[in-house]
Amino acid sequence: MPMNDTTSTIEELSDQYRNAIQRQDIAKITQLYTDEPRFMPRGGDIPRFDPIPEGRWSKEYINNYWKNVFQIVQNSFKYVQSIKDVEGLGDLAYQIGTYSLAAFTGVGDDLEEGTYFILWKRENEQWKMAVHILNTASSPKWAKSG
Repeated sequence: MPMNDTTSTIEELSDQYRNAIQRQDIAKITQLYTDEPRFMPRGGDIPRFDPIPEGRWSKEYINNYWKNVFQIVQNSFKYVQSIKDVEGLGDLAYQIGTYSLAAFTGVGDDLEEGTYFILWKRENEQWKMAVHILNTASSPKWAKSG
């Protein structure tokens, strides 16, 4: 992966994101997204045929997603993210990598692992996550709350 200013900036922001998740700092997590982010977590609620629910593309949705995850896993988890590729395309950049979230959920050790895709966009002279997709084949027990 060739290093340039965009690549090093995206890698630094990814470190901030990973550290914010590990610290359960929801304010910092949401700060790294654009004003109307497209966040598609594993098991997300995008319907196949109906319109996208109100507020689906919002920082509030991301806030609630991580709040629910942190409530389930509490302090028993470790988040790991590994960048495999970053490519700058002017005011856009993409990032592809792997992630894992290990936790003890009261029903045993659990692990979600998979790949991710992030489309970064320069918004007000700052790089922000515009599209974030988590893709995994694992079926973690913690995701079955409720």
